[in-house]
Amino acid sequence: MCVKMDRLEKIRMEVDALLKQLHQESDRKFAYLHLYGVSQFATMLALIRKADAQLCAVAAMLHDISMYACNSGTHNHAEKSAAFTKDLLQKSQLFSNEEIREIVHAIKVHSNKACKEDGEMAEILKDADVLAHYLYNPNIPMSDKDRVRLYYVLETFTQAREETKYE
Repeated sequence: MCVKMDRLEKIRMEVDALLKQLHQESDRKFAYLHLYGVSQFATMLALIRKADAQLCAVAAMLHDISMYACNSGTHNHAEKSAAFTKDLLQKSQLFSNEEIREIVHAIKVHSNKACKEDGEMAEILKDADVLAHYLYNPNIPMSDKDRVRLYYVLETFTQAREETKYE
């Protein structure tokens, strides 16, 4: 059976190619775990919240890409990843200008976890990022703002379960 490759898979191939260039195996491992983990959590949250799961997954795959592809570190990584993503998505010719704008915006603001008014995709990305950090190792202390966001993300699952209970 031949399946046509969708946009998300094409972006994953781009990300994989960039991550393969990392020299340290431990850096590659963490990059794969984090980017794919955040992408999967973003997909799940988008499905629960009835948002565009594919676009949320793409934003999540690219949200920290500058840290890995450009070795830019964490300082201003959201802005750097947003710029990198804009260029990558424009070159791919797979996304409309509006989709690129929305993805880039979500990435640009994803580090501001205290704000809850950055738009649906941005909030899903922030929530998925916090969830991925937490589940990577629940023993690593979280900031107060991340802990508050995590509380509400976990509440989302309870609400979703309640909505799907069988009568």
